[in-house]
Amino acid sequence: MRHRFVLFYSIVCMLFFASCSNDDAGSVIDPNGSGTISLSVAADADFKSSRAVNESEYANTSNYTVQILKDGKNVGQWTYNNIPEFIDLANGSYQLKAFYGKDLPASTTGMYVEGTNKFDVNSDTKSVEVTCTPVCARVKVAFSADMSKYFSDYSVKFTTKALKADTGTPFTWEKSSTDPVYLKVDNAENVETVISLMSLSTGKVTSVNKTYTLNPKDSFTLTVKPVVKSGNVGIEIEIDETTNDIPVDIVIPSEWK
Repeated sequence: MRHRFVLFYSIVCMLFFASCSNDDAGSVIDPNGSGTISLSVAADADFKSSRAVNESEYANTSNYTVQILKDGKNVGQWTYNNIPEFIDLANGSYQLKAFYGKDLPASTTGMYVEGTNKFDVNSDTKSVEVTCTPVCARVKVAFSADMSKYFSDYSVKFTTKALKADTGTPFTWEKSSTDPVYLKVDNAENVETVISLMSLSTGKVTSVNKTYTLNPKDSFTLTVKPVVKSGNVGIEIEIDETTNDIPVDIVIPSEWK
């Protein structure tokens, strides 16, 4: 069977491999029995809102690496273009893994896409399928143009489990930042957010602490605007999670009341 690539409305690429011979160097044969598998890998790199990465990188099947693991050990690995047309494996339990990108806790240049699926071989022939999806949420901060009227400096720090485990240092979105950041998150992870503000008139620095729940593939935009209320300058925080429910917080730091 020829390798086939299909591009749907969202990025979905399908890689198909089928058995056709018994003389491949990638075979793992066992005297107690073996089976033959064919692989099907789907890569869905589409976020819940507008795309922010180079789609062609994730739609290009030659970029993907496919592995077969047994007891956590790699017993077979190929790039897409070098996948055998059939794979013989000794009877037992395995895991199919496919991935592309760098597995980083935070990145502004790309994302990591991965999929795994466990399967058993019992002297049979079967097709094994796995779907790859991003392990990160796409996060963006939008500071309004009039922030500089009231604040000389401002930034947002994001802290995730992955960042804590890596360097312990939050990712900082500076006031001049523009590119989205892809934050590695668990399902329903509470991401700590600290908005730091330096008053233009007094030079005082204050912060606003918030926690937001993010999932892989979420697209999250935090909009920060200045607001004047009863003579005090604060900020308006608007969250866009591509839903109809968009909360808006008005925060007047206590130091400035």
